[in-house]
Amino acid sequence: MDKVKVISSDESISELSGHFKVIAGPGAGKTHWLVTHIQNVLQNVKELTAASKIACITYTTVAGEEIQKRLGINQNKVEVSTIHSFLYANIVKPYIYLLKDDNGDMLVNVEELDGHDENIATKGKIYVWQQEARNGYLTDKQKIKKCLENLDWKLEENGINLKPRKPYLSKIGRYSIKSEELLIYKRLFWKEGVIHHEDVIYFAYIILEEYPLLIDHIRSKYPFVFLDEFQDTNPIQTEIIKKLGNAGSVIGVIGDPAQSIYEFQGASRQDFISFSLPNQTMYSIENNRRCGSKIVDFLNYIRIGDELEQKPLRDDSEIDVYFYECNEAGDDNITRFHELRSRFRLNGDYCILARNNDLVKQLRNAEAEDIWTSFNEIDSNRERFIKKMFTAFKLVNDNRQEAGVKELIKIFKTDKDGILKEPFQEYQYVSPVMKRSLAVDLLEFMACGMVKFQDKSLYEFYEALSGLLKVKNYGIKKITRGRIKEFSDSTSIKLLLDNLILPEEKSSEIRTIHKAKGMEFESVLLYFSDNEEVKRLISPDISSEKDDTRILYVALSRAKDLLCIACPPLDTETKTILSSMNLMEVDLVMP
Repeated sequence: MDKVKVISSDESISELSGHFKVIAGPGAGKTHWLVTHIQNVLQNVKELTAASKIACITYTTVAGEEIQKRLGINQNKVEVSTIHSFLYANIVKPYIYLLKDDNGDMLVNVEELDGHDENIATKGKIYVWQQEARNGYLTDKQKIKKCLENLDWKLEENGINLKPRKPYLSKIGRYSIKSEELLIYKRLFWKEGVIHHEDVIYFAYIILEEYPLLIDHIRSKYPFVFLDEFQDTNPIQTEIIKKLGNAGSVIGVIGDPAQSIYEFQGASRQDFISFSLPNQTMYSIENNRRCGSKIVDFLNYIRIGDELEQKPLRDDSEIDVYFYECNEAGDDNITRFHELRSRFRLNGDYCILARNNDLVKQLRNAEAEDIWTSFNEIDSNRERFIKKMFTAFKLVNDNRQEAGVKELIKIFKTDKDGILKEPFQEYQYVSPVMKRSLAVDLLEFMACGMVKFQDKSLYEFYEALSGLLKVKNYGIKKITRGRIKEFSDSTSIKLLLDNLILPEEKSSEIRTIHKAKGMEFESVLLYFSDNEEVKRLISPDISSEKDDTRILYVALSRAKDLLCIACPPLDTETKTILSSMNLMEVDLVMP
């Protein structure tokens, strides 16, 4: 392994024109270091011209927004985006027309292409797919849907192949969905100009493989490419970055192998550890600026066997790490956490973390039923339309106004001539400028009226929305009869909002561990639903191919002052082991 230079988050590196890799644990101040490094490059490097920029690639939009905010006036020379946005804007959108199918036709309908979408297998799409694939003998529609919605591209020795994220998903009863049938499904969307998030990475790689001269163009536009949270990058993305590095772009990657938690998307801890470019320099930031000393000690225990051992910088917080028993997700269990916060006079922000969305819904007292899936099965066009509206509303409430506007603009899907698609009425033209204007109007409509709509039905909301759009000379198709009429009459706006969980959230007090990545809170409660998670806590394996221990590590490292773990009922032996790990039982210290 290359020699690693230990630095602090306030320390600049002298070699600005060489590839580098920085290993930085939680709370190390890597965002601060990255922003400072970008500013250093802007001020001191001559390779940047009037036509070139620094590319700063983040794993989440929220992280990108934070970096843009910290960069301030330097934003015009730095392009901050997610890997999907970067590859779509610079490779896929401008060059996908070059890709042809076996008949010499364009692989994707470029005239209809407008961004990239979530992969949702509607009943209608599954029906058409089964007609084309001639696999009507597959009858379990729920299993088919789950398989088709969990596809990803895998880089293998024989090339890139389309597969379910979990191999067992392709098994439908006595049969299995064949690889060529999965491609038929994808091509149904491509013919309509629709590509999914995972397709962006695939097309970017294929375009660069077939047209390698394009690499030089991208390299000249982005002589410096810095990637945050690189441990979450999958092998195809890594190969694209290596192509840029070998073409001459200076590549800097920052991450932490102990926080690699996206195995289900193809990311691997080992890929980050082994990532290397010619003459790459290795750095390590060992300090933890975020967490109190007792929390850092506990994190080092979870991380045992890893090369990085963190050193706490704070000397103003020595609160113990706590645990308590609970029977099921409920208000009483959360109350005990708040009582502990009060005991230590901690009145700042807090977060309650759980492993999956179902647990988050239980903790939020939301419905167990997935109301949005039901909506999608009944009317996928209206579901997409309303879901994006409500997502935009939540983003604005999360103080992410521009992200809200961008999300709302997506409801105005058009054909190549600018004619709006369903659920809008036919033959209505909308310009790009008008899309933004309408998006702002709709956000104002929701900001002013959503409180009164909380207990109203979806049908009542839809009718009010129809009235607003009519004033703007646009119409949406009426809801008049059938299952969608029954659903919209019986479903409240509150139910839909309560069960809508954003892909990324800044201010929600209850969220999944994955959605807390990169965040920090004064107090954190980690909720365990079964004793298997307690066992992982006692016997951690941070180097495992599986993410389980690392997911725990990410959750535990969000806390600045108070870290508390809610466990299922424990036997005496387990309690004794937890106590030997310097975890304090709440019931023994509070009356």
